[in-house]
Amino acid sequence: MGVSRGQFIKLERGDRGLTERTIALAARAFEVSPSRVIGDEAAANGEQPAPLSTRTQSNASIPDQTAAVDPSVSRGPRNVPVYGTGSGGNGGDFSFNGQMIDHAPRPPGIANRKDVYVIYLVGDSVAPAYEDGSPIYVDPHRRPAPRDYVVVELRGEREGEPGPAFVKRLLSRGGGKLRLEQHNPPEQLEPIDEADVVRVHRVIPWPELIGI
Repeated sequence: MGVSRGQFIKLERGDRGLTERTIALAARAFEVSPSRVIGDEAAANGEQPAPLSTRTQSNASIPDQTAAVDPSVSRGPRNVPVYGTGSGGNGGDFSFNGQMIDHAPRPPGIANRKDVYVIYLVGDSVAPAYEDGSPIYVDPHRRPAPRDYVVVELRGEREGEPGPAFVKRLLSRGGGKLRLEQHNPPEQLEPIDEADVVRVHRVIPWPELIGI
């Protein structure tokens, strides 16, 4: 906002009222209209704006950042293979086409991880966790645990043909069955026989990708 930490704390607590200057600074910093800063109803009635603390409850703390962030540090070399997918069929969200179509950046959290690959998600069955078209980094070696998102590929109808594949959330795995769920629409899928599964690979969550 362009004010000191002490000034901002006083604004949050209501120890200091909002002035035209601080309203304008807040509007610019948070990319909203000045009336949004003070509350549309209060602005219309000409009332004294309420303290920030009465209008918003913080559930996060943003540390001071004195230096600009260099995004190239987290981008990494473009050496993670991206595998192509086709439209879904036979109950799957997509199918692998067997071709490498691009390379994606390697985030710092997987700098030394072997055989990681990327696919672009087709469909929105696990939205909002992963949206249609999102790049998904996949680890083929780390065994997925319950509540991990996974890429599952089933056997094709004929030998050598790609089978249906999808991204879902793992519920459990055991007794020769794979149990999965999706979010959109929310439902548990019918258990899948492990004998029908070609691979179950773990989707790497974003915090792990960036090394936190």
